[in-house]
This record gives sequence, C-alpha cells and structure tokens, in this order.
Amino acid sequence: REDGQPLPNPHHPPSSPSGPAPPSKEKRKKREMVEEHIIVVAHMNVIRYFTLRALQLPPEAWLRLGGFNTGITALRVAPVSGSVSLTCFGDHGHLPIDMVTF
Repeated sequence: REDGQPLPNPHHPPSSPSGPAPPSKEKRKKREMVEEHIIVVAHMNVIRYFTLRALQLPPEAWLRLGGFNTGITALRVAPVSGSVSLTCFGDHGHLPIDMVTF
C-alpha cells in the first residue's frame, strides 16, 4: 500500500474495537474434545472379552478370536456418537518372528 499500512490478512478479519470476537460455538466444541488414550495390559483372553463387549458382540464368541501374546489391540471410540471401531486386533508386527507366541 502507498500509505505504508500493511495489507489486511484475508484469513484473519480485523478485530472489533472491543477486542477479538469470542470463539464460535464450533471452535469451542473442538477445543473441548480432548483425545485420550487408555492402555490396558492384560492376558489375551481378557483383551478378547473386552473387545467383544466394546463392539456389543456376545462375549461367548471370544473363543473364535485369535490373538498373539504381546499383541496390540486398538479400539477407537468416536467422540460425539460414542460408536466403537476395532482398528487393530492382536497385531504382533512389532516383534521378531522368533518371539511370537500364542
């Protein structure tokens, strides 16, 4: 600009004389959603049982699931709906093959 003033940033509208506008409801909601991780170390039978319960499947089905010792199982709970997804079950890719047991 010829007057030496900086150009306005289109991504950040100027604030009002009374200060910046309060965050929108959507921004406040995003800020309130905090990601949380819970780690459970347990025998694979317990992991199978918890997994089935989280997925609302009959717990009697745990015998039909495999799984390796020291395997990693991950469940994701959607923050708004609470729906549960199984993202990983009994993954043992972090182990050398000679250390994998079941």
